[in-house]
Amino acid sequence: VSDANGQVTKLVKNYRSHPALLALPSRLFYHRELEVCADPKVVTSLLGWEKLPKKGFPLIFHGVRGSEAREGRSPSWFNAAEAVQVMRYCCLLARGISSQVSASDIGVITPYRKQVWTCRPLL
Repeated sequence: VSDANGQVTKLVKNYRSHPALLALPSRLFYHRELEVCADPKVVTSLLGWEKLPKKGFPLIFHGVRGSEAREGRSPSWFNAAEAVQVMRYCCLLARGISSQVSASDIGVITPYRKQVWTCRPLL
């Protein structure tokens, strides 16, 4: 992060992620300096979730057959099929019998503004 004087501050404390998710970016981009500061009770709470392909590893890669689109001359992309799949996972988390998560605790990250606008009404 750059401040008004142009000085750069490296943010190395991570308060949100499970250690397994930080290992690769820490090695590739932070010279192994990322610090795991998240509450272990929180970041391990869904390690047994039935939808995880590998129990104990809190990450899902889910391929979606859909098409990326843009509107007009907009530089921002969206994929409606991906947005629907995001909604499905959020519903499973929020309505799960074995591991209910508060909707306010679910975050969705996308690099495209138009994908945000596509996901938001579904959620």
